[in-house]
Amino acid sequence: MIPIKGASVYGKPVASMPRKRNKNGVYLTEIGTDTAKEQIYNRFTLTPEGDEPLPGAVHFPNNPDIFDLTEAQQLTAEEQVEKWVDGRKKILWDSKKRRNEALDCFVYALAALRISISRWQLDLSALLASLQEEDGAATNKKTLADYARALSGEDE
Repeated sequence: MIPIKGASVYGKPVASMPRKRNKNGVYLTEIGTDTAKEQIYNRFTLTPEGDEPLPGAVHFPNNPDIFDLTEAQQLTAEEQVEKWVDGRKKILWDSKKRRNEALDCFVYALAALRISISRWQLDLSALLASLQEEDGAATNKKTLADYARALSGEDE
């Protein structure tokens, strides 16, 4: 288990692994929520061509039981706005009182991925290769798009 805390500080890394315990004796990992949201929103603009996966692009499942208008609205609920804080103009993320649970989950999922890569040396390329190997060696190579379709229920 890795204790985490959102840190709305612009420019903070998506996941900052602590070197020391805090005053309560906990290794508390801070999540740079502003940075994560900016990266996620930038990835929404990437458009894959055809069935070829595009590194960094967000692929949504074509299955209304998993992803529908509600999730889409929650993922895009926040926007950057200028606000005066302590006499200074700052750019902050604001949900405008809209529901944003899906975006929060996406932020923490991105942080979990970053933590897994840095702490446990998760190798996504090796993981994909092993999945493709399990599916039938060289005769049945599946792309990330194929896995996305399978996860969304399109291959049934």
